[in-house]
Amino acid sequence: MADLRTLLAAGLGVLLGIICLLAPDAVVRGHTVGRRPHDRSGEYGTDATAPDRYRLLVRAVGVGCLLAGGYFGYVALA
Repeated sequence: MADLRTLLAAGLGVLLGIICLLAPDAVVRGHTVGRRPHDRSGEYGTDATAPDRYRLLVRAVGVGCLLAGGYFGYVALA
């Protein structure tokens, strides 16, 4: 019998992994909400993209979450 908490952890891990892999800019932007911009250049209404280093880190965390979710799902159903 599969434990409900383990299945929920698997689903959450897979969901967070997919979000981190598909939208790393949104994850970085959501993490940095409320912080003052370090530069004031650019036109009004333009959005700067996240640095490549941050996007790569978010994608790596997404792969880790996806792997952890897959492992929890395997353990729960096996």
